[in-house]
Amino acid sequence: MQPAGKRKANMIKLRINGQEVTAERGATVLDAAKAHGIRIPNLCAAEGLTSYGGCRLCLAEIKGRKGYVPACCTPVEENLEVITDTPELRKLRQLTLELILSEHPHACLICAEKTDCEEYKSTIRKVNEVTGCVLCPKNGQCRLQEVVEEIKIERVRFPASYRNFEVLRDDPFFDRNYNLCILCARCVRVCSEVRGAAALTIVFRGPQAVIGTALDRPLLDSGCEFCGACVDVCPTGALTERALKGERLPDETRRTICPLCSVGCSLEVGLRKGRIVGSRPLEGAAVNDGQACVKGRFMIRDVVHSPKRALRPMIRGHNGLEEVSWDEALEAAAQRLTAGQPESSAMAISSQLSLEDLYIAGKFSRAILNTDPVLATPVASPLLAYWEALRENEISAPLNFNISSLSEVGAVVVLGTDLPLTHPIIWLNVLKAVRRGAKLVLWDPGPASPIRWATRILRTTPGSELAVLSHLGRRLLEQRPKGEPVQVPGFNEFEHFLHDVTHVEGISPTGVSDQEIRSLAGLLYGARPGVFLCGAGILTRSDAGVIVRMLWNVAQLLGARVVPLPLESNERGAVELWPWGLANAPSLDSIVCGLESGRIKSLYLAGGFPFFGRKRPDALIVQDCYRTEFTGGADVILPAATWAETDGTFVNIEGRIQKFKRALEPIGEARPDWWIFCRLAEKLGRKDFAFQSPLEIAEEIGRMLPALREADSAHSRKGRPSFVFEEKKLAGRFLPFGPPVTPATEVAGHSLEGSRQRLSDFYRGLDLCQEVKGFRRLREKLNLRDEKTKA
Repeated sequence: MQPAGKRKANMIKLRINGQEVTAERGATVLDAAKAHGIRIPNLCAAEGLTSYGGCRLCLAEIKGRKGYVPACCTPVEENLEVITDTPELRKLRQLTLELILSEHPHACLICAEKTDCEEYKSTIRKVNEVTGCVLCPKNGQCRLQEVVEEIKIERVRFPASYRNFEVLRDDPFFDRNYNLCILCARCVRVCSEVRGAAALTIVFRGPQAVIGTALDRPLLDSGCEFCGACVDVCPTGALTERALKGERLPDETRRTICPLCSVGCSLEVGLRKGRIVGSRPLEGAAVNDGQACVKGRFMIRDVVHSPKRALRPMIRGHNGLEEVSWDEALEAAAQRLTAGQPESSAMAISSQLSLEDLYIAGKFSRAILNTDPVLATPVASPLLAYWEALRENEISAPLNFNISSLSEVGAVVVLGTDLPLTHPIIWLNVLKAVRRGAKLVLWDPGPASPIRWATRILRTTPGSELAVLSHLGRRLLEQRPKGEPVQVPGFNEFEHFLHDVTHVEGISPTGVSDQEIRSLAGLLYGARPGVFLCGAGILTRSDAGVIVRMLWNVAQLLGARVVPLPLESNERGAVELWPWGLANAPSLDSIVCGLESGRIKSLYLAGGFPFFGRKRPDALIVQDCYRTEFTGGADVILPAATWAETDGTFVNIEGRIQKFKRALEPIGEARPDWWIFCRLAEKLGRKDFAFQSPLEIAEEIGRMLPALREADSAHSRKGRPSFVFEEKKLAGRFLPFGPPVTPATEVAGHSLEGSRQRLSDFYRGLDLCQEVKGFRRLREKLNLRDEKTKA
């Protein structure tokens, strides 16, 4: 944010329609008018996009100049006098809009009886060919309708010309009907300028001009990420969400936090009769600022209203699983838990649960099952690997950061992840940094990596990452001015270590040359400050601990940050809830071994999980929102509510504490996870689980864990973001190294390619999204595309 004095110096005065207004230098006349409530009709302008001047509806007069200028493309000037509303301008706008409507189905727009067919709209709009507003899925939410009302068009004096394009339905999630397109290029600009994908463009020229893709390929083959940004900015029904066709407009909208990845985007969900009909990213949100990914934009409705929802408690009887009351189900679960021997139980908990649910689950596991809970994720967590490696070396590294701050760094190194695929919102901020001149280094990029934006691409032999980091560290030492003292403890030891173990001839097996490493070191040193964004492909290997130590030291040389990128929501919350328990807790592998050996007799699963092995325990209790492969063999099924059906808290990748409210009532007999744990504990005779709301649990979390004190709403102030509390003064030091660093030909089962494949499988096979039809189509096409790439 600029200082007040500097902002004041950047402000200039002008007059619009006789009214004196102020605007920031560099703003347009349209921006200035909008900021002061002066309406100028327009169709092609949109927040966050460059000026285009395509629709010509915002034409205005400037005193002392001939002709008319588009307000969206005209920068403000000191003492400028602008007139936006005269009889001549109104006449010109009507003429321009009539020309636009001559190539757009407009019968309903100028119909004198258009208000009388409201009750029939939801039925007749299901037809394939849109010839009027009542047939269009965008009816009632269309910017073109608003502009027609503003300009007061009552007739179109030009012959109608229907373009007769085929409606494109070959891609997941949304349809493209360019018969309704007005060539405002909003979709083209948002795809290129904001998302960096450039999957759309204007093809042909003149009367044949149309929005399309290169070589007329499907969007999936053109680099589309299916984020829905083009659908959101489209002012007409040319781009529409397929699932909403035939749906009426929502009765109300409510805000929530997306639970489908670790970023925690703010969404606005539309509700009709207590059912979610769609979701959109929230404009101006601190985390995602009006942007989303394919999961948050198109899958929220089907995640909540999946046909595989578990909606009734069930217990296994003589005739298999039978529906019972909650009291019977909890009684049966309590009997099975008490029947087992001490230390023969295990509990696995999904990190997708809210902070309150995780806290109660951990308390339940330790107090009743006498075991630490296992945090179960489909792919090993980079955050946990990074945190554990530093903890072993007694380093308390700051984990908090601002996603928006990534747009201001000088260099970004991405390793072990396909950033646009796994963390698209983070990629958008990296893209802003690149557009401002930052250097982007992609280390072993995958199929979805933004190669065209990269300054350097580093392709190394799988397993040689540690050796490459060592050589990079040595070359970074050479970049430092000679004689410059280093006050950080451990520097001399690390310098001697690098000189002892790195040699020019030792770089050959890594797949890169010494000259490439020297060039990279110079680039990173000259572009400081920098950041290393590390994903599962690098931080979940068997040698992750030593890689983290080397990364830490290299980052110290650059004054850079290392940011691990967890995949699932609330992983950061789990780390803060159980800072010591997670390091000592059993792993998923140990649970599988315990089941195979017979040591584990009872298993409690809370949430969705990867495959646990084939041997079934004596008692299996499944607490989940969905019917999965485990529910068929469960002894007791406890149906859990989704995040949309309860209040709670997430801690996102930044360390931001995000409160969310219930969007709708629980479906069927599903209940929140915390409620199930508390009522089951009461059945087992415990009196310290008498919580009646998530608020009470958050208050206890705030009292017990200082780092999460702002999870208690009493400590959070409206308008100020809440973060995990971290000590401000953290002493940095270089970490020691013992054994020589040599390039590894392969780390068995943990190669970067193998980790990337597991990561890709996770993204495509996310449990919560299995029933979304568009997601299945996207997964199938991605598999085909990857097979072609390998071929």
